[in-house]
Amino acid sequence: MSTSQVSKLISRLEDRLGTRLLLRTTRNLALTDEGQQFYRRSKHAIDTFEKAEEDLALSRNEPRGNLKVNISGVFQERFLVPILANFTKQFPRLQVQLDFTDKQPDLIKEGYDLSVCYGELKSSTLVARKLADNFNYLVASPDYLAAHGRPETIDQLSQHNCLVGIDTVWYLSNGEETVQMQPEGNWRSDNGAATLSAARCGLGIANLPFFSVLDDIEHNQLEQILPEWGQYPQPVWIMYPQQRHLPIKVRLFIDYLVEELNRIVL
Repeated sequence: MSTSQVSKLISRLEDRLGTRLLLRTTRNLALTDEGQQFYRRSKHAIDTFEKAEEDLALSRNEPRGNLKVNISGVFQERFLVPILANFTKQFPRLQVQLDFTDKQPDLIKEGYDLSVCYGELKSSTLVARKLADNFNYLVASPDYLAAHGRPETIDQLSQHNCLVGIDTVWYLSNGEETVQMQPEGNWRSDNGAATLSAARCGLGIANLPFFSVLDDIEHNQLEQILPEWGQYPQPVWIMYPQQRHLPIKVRLFIDYLVEELNRIVL
C-alpha cells in the first residue's frame, strides 16, 4: 500500500474506535498507549487465526503464507539458497523472503521466522539447533601466490598480506598444535563476501569458511594454502523464536534443511 492509503485506513480505524492510535510528527510515528494495547490484542487474534489455518494445512502437510529467512555471515548460495529454492518448489503456496546479513539480526523485532548463522552464540531467548560444523580454509589467488610466493609454514604468514575479515584473530590447528595469530595486512572488513572478493582479486591471503570458497578452488580462482592447518570448527546453527507451537512452514523447512545438509555432509 502507498503511505497515503495506509494513513487513510489508520485514520478511519481511529474514528471507528474513538481513540488515537498513533502520534504523528513531521519526522516520526509512535504508538500511543491505546495503540500499543490494540496492537497486542489484534496481533494475538491474528496469530490465533493463522494457527487455525496452519492446523488445517497440517493435515495436508501443505505449508503456506510467508517464510522469512535470514542468513548471517557468508553461509551463502552454494548450500542454503539451492536448498531453500528446492523446498519452495515443493510448496508453491509458500512465499519466501531471504535476507543476507553479516550480524545476527533481532529475529522477533525484524519479523524473521528463522535464521542460519555460524560461530559461538550469545546468550539468547531463541531456540538454537546445531546443523553442522564449519571449517575455515587459508586461501589465496594463483596471481598472488605467483607474485609473492607460497607460505610453507605458519610463521611465514607474517611475511604476507593477510586479509582481515570477520575473524580478527586466527586460531589455527594441525590437530596436535594450536597457534593463535593476529593477521596483519592492508585490508580489513567485517563483510565476508567483500573479503572473499579481495582474495579473488589477488590482494592477499584470507581465512574463510570452506563452503564459501569451494567453488573458487574447484575453478582455480583460489588455492588452499597450508592445508594441514585450519581454524577450529565453528558450529552452524539454525535459530528461531520460542513458540508453543512451531509453525508447520518452519518445522518442515528445518527438517528439510537438516536432511539436505546431512546428505551434502558438511
